[in-house]
Amino acid sequence: MSSGMDIWGKVTQGANFVQILVNLGLFGYAAALMASTRFYADHNATTPISEGVWERIQLSRKLWANPSSIHEPGRKAHEFMEESRSWVAQAVGLSPTQVVFTSGGSEANTLALWGSELQNKDFRLLTMGIEHSSLLDTAKHLAKKGSQVAYLATDRDGQIDLEKLEDELDLFHPSLVSLMAANNETGALYPIPEIAKLCEKRGVLFHTDAVQALGKIPAAHFNSANMISISAHKIYGPKGIGALLVGKGLSLHATHFGGSQEIKRRGGTQNTLGIAGFGAACREIDLGKAESLSRLRDRFEERLLSRLETRIFCRGFSRLPNTSLIRFPGISADVLLSALDLAGVSASAGSACSSGSISPSHVLLAMGYPREEAKEGLRFSWGTETTEEIVDSVADTLIEIVQRIQERRRSC
Repeated sequence: MSSGMDIWGKVTQGANFVQILVNLGLFGYAAALMASTRFYADHNATTPISEGVWERIQLSRKLWANPSSIHEPGRKAHEFMEESRSWVAQAVGLSPTQVVFTSGGSEANTLALWGSELQNKDFRLLTMGIEHSSLLDTAKHLAKKGSQVAYLATDRDGQIDLEKLEDELDLFHPSLVSLMAANNETGALYPIPEIAKLCEKRGVLFHTDAVQALGKIPAAHFNSANMISISAHKIYGPKGIGALLVGKGLSLHATHFGGSQEIKRRGGTQNTLGIAGFGAACREIDLGKAESLSRLRDRFEERLLSRLETRIFCRGFSRLPNTSLIRFPGISADVLLSALDLAGVSASAGSACSSGSISPSHVLLAMGYPREEAKEGLRFSWGTETTEEIVDSVADTLIEIVQRIQERRRSC
């Protein structure tokens, strides 16, 4: 029998400390030591604040008065805020009077649904099971209050059938249809202009969650809806500020009270710092840069497909240019996320529960995948600072981790 020293000698022979950890099977610790550079591949979760946005926020600090006050400092703050509002409106291709500032995309979704329900005694909502949790949780709340809620199905590629939508419109007679413009996990795009026409023909209000779409695809893809949710921190702006765009002539019951701000549609003193940053972020939108991300996304996916057995959800269909949701059969997303994090790569998976572990993706469950497969989806989302070197490095790191896990399982 070999002594402990003999084994240690074999492990350490001709190796540095990092290699020793690898030889011992302590791959995570070795990766942590090797990760001198961190690569961010989670832009759908949030984006870094741009320099231009920071400058606008700093400028707004000098205009600290309440924008609802009628004195000179208040008027200057109001003018500054309204300039930012106009930039937000321009980014969506609508009028400044249609912009209702909120605390973010989640509140905008809630306001669209709840504000509509408060005006309708027999409220009926048609939505999808792949929507953002803020919308789905609001829908559940409305159902508990007595509203009727129906869910339009998607197939395993995340696509919807417009003929089935027409059937639902004619049979269910919804008061409001709420279907997202782009899915935050798969990146799948939905035919908002066509849906808007179907709803308009039947006199049905249509809301779309365009939080992930803004800044990545042309606004014409989603601005035909009656109500549109958007958020600043997905487009290099600050967190805690978003907006609901409300169609001209459309009344909306407020869910926040305490003032006549936002034309009585959302009471409370406006977040002028956040609004300033939101406006600057909208002004900086460059769809040319966003479109160039599709080339990097494809480069990343092709590099993985050339080396690994994997499934890329919604590949071959219209998607956001920066998003890949990938499954490696038999490997849970939380295992890969931990290994990637130690290796200096920031990515994401399905929604995290309160314990911090990964729960099955409700999006993949709604698309018809079993729970185990829905726990294996890993999302990579790129941003304007992403380069070929970054996507190559992330792909190579991921390939190495997956192959190592597969080899260890085969040897067991």
